[in-house]
Amino acid sequence: MRRLIESTFVTLAGDIGAPQEWGPPYLDCPEADALNRELLFGADALVLGRKTYEGLSAAYTAMAAAEPEPGPAAEFVARMNAIPKYVASRTLTEMSWNAAPLGPDTAGRLATLRQQGEGYLLKYGTGPLDRTLLEHGLVDEFRIWLMPVTTPPGQRLFEDVGSVNLELTGSTTLSTGVVVLTYRPRRN
Repeated sequence: MRRLIESTFVTLAGDIGAPQEWGPPYLDCPEADALNRELLFGADALVLGRKTYEGLSAAYTAMAAAEPEPGPAAEFVARMNAIPKYVASRTLTEMSWNAAPLGPDTAGRLATLRQQGEGYLLKYGTGPLDRTLLEHGLVDEFRIWLMPVTTPPGQRLFEDVGSVNLELTGSTTLSTGVVVLTYRPRRN
């Protein structure tokens, strides 16, 4: 059975909104590149909420159009554009970027997808979709990238999600001060 791994960037203030604005200085290091590459290239498919889908599809389509120089960055962009994607949305009716809607029964569809294969599904970002995923016990692991920066109040990590008990299973400290915390939900 496939696992579902969620990877999210968060500030010390608990903010997850606009990581493209505050994250880059802390992710510009070989360790972050290696961890991000390992996560993406090891995944069978991506699971995205609507906002994350819209933001990433626009960014990575533009990066591919800019024809990056051959190398690891270009390979990452190519993988991001090619990997299958499953999107949770109540409003989008048409999708591109190798994406398909999860449909009205998001939890049921993801449970079925988890039964197909042995690898893992990778979910970027934390948002309203997490409430559904956690209620149905569908997240197997969280990779929370804690950035050494504070931001004004914005969207919070696990906003509108009830109490979740997590167990720390690992941590990695990057040379830029980022700490990647790996948690798994405690199953009662």
